[in-house]
Amino acid sequence: MTLEQLRPGLGGHRIDLYIVALGEPAFELCSLMARDLRRAGKVVELAPPGKLKRSLEVANKLGARYALIVGDTEIAEGFYTLRNMATGEQAKTSPAELRSWNA
Repeated sequence: MTLEQLRPGLGGHRIDLYIVALGEPAFELCSLMARDLRRAGKVVELAPPGKLKRSLEVANKLGARYALIVGDTEIAEGFYTLRNMATGEQAKTSPAELRSWNA
């Protein structure tokens, strides 16, 4: 099965950001974050609840450029983990930096 068959309408658009929410509070926050980033013109997918490793595998298979990892710890610290899916490099990013992010 091809990506187009799995995700009709995605076409040639590459996913800018695949958001991985760890836990229910994080999922609610990430839903709003995804909405705002989409309104800003980003191609964003929100992972269904599940395991981190599996979510990153899916992000990689979908060809996402970056994955954003948000859990209870990240919310408490006020910084999320942004992972470059091509290189595997990870960096911390704040909500304000994410809003002005130009990937």
